[in-house]
Amino acid sequence: MKKTFALALLLVALPAFAHPGHDSNPLQDGLLHPLTGLDHLLMLLGTGVLAALTRRHLGLPLATLAAMFAGAVCGHLFGGVLGMETMIAVSVLVAAGALLLPNRQLSLALAMPVFALFHGWAHGVEATPSAFWLFSAGFVTVSGLLLVAGFALGCLLRRHSRLQKVFGGGLLAGAAFVLVG
Repeated sequence: MKKTFALALLLVALPAFAHPGHDSNPLQDGLLHPLTGLDHLLMLLGTGVLAALTRRHLGLPLATLAAMFAGAVCGHLFGGVLGMETMIAVSVLVAAGALLLPNRQLSLALAMPVFALFHGWAHGVEATPSAFWLFSAGFVTVSGLLLVAGFALGCLLRRHSRLQKVFGGGLLAGAAFVLVG
C-alpha cells in the first residue's frame, strides 16, 4: 500500500519549483535559486549530511557539484528531458530514505550525483541563454556552500542517531511538500 501511494504521488507530482527567465540579474538569481528552490535546498543539504555520515568527505559533494554543473550545461544546450522534474523530487526522497535507513545509507548516498545531474539540467533549461554563465556561476557557488553546510551538519549528526532520524524526517516532510506542492 505504501509503495503504491508513493508511486501515485510521483506520477501526479507537479513540476519542481523551477523559476524560468533569469535575465534581469542573472548572478543574483543564480545565487538565490538554491536557497529559494526548496527541492534544491533539501537535496544539497541532504547530500552534504550523507557525505559526512558515510565518510565520503569531499568526494561526494564534489561529484554532486560536478554532476549538477554538467547537467546545467546539457540543459542549456539540449533543453528539457522527460522525467527531469520527477527525478528532482525523487532526489529528496532518496536523501531522506538514506538518513532513515542507515543500512542503505552508502548506496543511496552514492546515487546523489545522478540526481544532481537532473537538478543542474533544470537550471540549464530555466536560465535565459544569454545569462546562462552568470546564472550558473551563482548557483554553483551557493550549491557548493550548501553542500559544505550540510557536511558540517552531518559531522554533528554523526554522534546523534536520533537527530539523524529527525533530520531525515524533516527531509521526508520536505519531499512530500515538493511532491504535492
